[in-house]
Amino acid sequence: MTINASVDDFRLLDPATLAEPYEYWRALRESAPVHAVSEGVGYTIVTRYADVKAALRDPETFSNQLSRRFQSGMSAYKDSEAVQAVMANACPYADALAFSDGETHNKHRKMVRRGFTLARVRELDALVEQTVDEFLDELVSGDEVDFWRRFCVRLPIRIIGHILGVEGDREDDVKRWADAQVHRFGEPRETEEENLSIARDLVDFHQYLYAALAERREQPRDDFLTDLVQASDGVTENELVLICAQLLVAGAESSTSLIGSMVNQLLDHPDQLQKLREDPSLIPGAVEETLRAESPIKLVHRVTTRDVELGGGRIPADSLVLLMIASANRDEDVFTDAETFDITREDARTHFAFGMGSHLCSGAELARSEGRIALERLVARTSSITRAEGPAPVHPPNLTVRALKTLPVILHPADTSA
Repeated sequence: MTINASVDDFRLLDPATLAEPYEYWRALRESAPVHAVSEGVGYTIVTRYADVKAALRDPETFSNQLSRRFQSGMSAYKDSEAVQAVMANACPYADALAFSDGETHNKHRKMVRRGFTLARVRELDALVEQTVDEFLDELVSGDEVDFWRRFCVRLPIRIIGHILGVEGDREDDVKRWADAQVHRFGEPRETEEENLSIARDLVDFHQYLYAALAERREQPRDDFLTDLVQASDGVTENELVLICAQLLVAGAESSTSLIGSMVNQLLDHPDQLQKLREDPSLIPGAVEETLRAESPIKLVHRVTTRDVELGGGRIPADSLVLLMIASANRDEDVFTDAETFDITREDARTHFAFGMGSHLCSGAELARSEGRIALERLVARTSSITRAEGPAPVHPPNLTVRALKTLPVILHPADTSA
């Protein structure tokens, strides 16, 4: 829905803005590209492509070490005594991987890369293909299905669960753990019981990881966790747990949102879907255009280590900065007809959906692979995809993640009689 957005009316944490922020981001890009707000714990919002790029390329000034500002390393807010008591049994916070800089970050990133060997990536592609077909066997029936819940959520959860050594019948646990981390990183929930539930889920996940890592040390397997453990010289057990926890969110949330947004956009643009049916070689472009137009992760946090000039404005040292990568990906100064979804866009891959430089998301290629394989098989196995009757899909309000609540569709089987 298009609104007449004004910077004067912009409220970062307003539920309507969190759900549909694009018009407000456009207003910010045009008149206030570096914009400070007092909401929450106070943020400086950066919305233009050039400014986001400059900040991403300067980790010495725009630090990933959020413990400089966050009360408990992961959350900017102070926990209640009851939540603190629960979290006493969680992994103690340490700056790790995406939330670290310099040598610590380089060491963690190198270790994770060693876990994604060529053989391991090929193994994962085969698992993605097998899982996609398994789920489509259930869904391609000509009946109404909630594609979001029954495919978009389940596929990445199955794959990242495999990577982290979680049994296949524990999909609900993996989803619960991923959701808990996203909630913990964002705004506090409305009730104390919700915040306690999130804390309990985090403790449950961390304790699972401690046990799984210890088991790999005692009884190595041919799997990612064993690769990680064997490459972890000089890395503490707490750092290992937190690295694995980050990989869960990166592997689950990004791919879920990517696949759901891709199908949703193609339903909104049936001419684009027809192009894919006529020429499947366009599918990688559809993945990249979705990442640009509907970035699964809307923003990344940074903390300034010094006073800095950016976008014609001054950001003081120790400011909590939100680099709006999803806004940058729709910057009209960079992308022609930026609001238009176009799977043939030649420069789509210059998006920031996975960050850039030394902090490029470690799971970027896995997410791309999941999106590509899912769309390839979906197109091959259906004659058409239509929306089910009822309200249009909506995006739940969330500061960081661009997701859907439901995606009711009808998958019409391909004609295999020819």
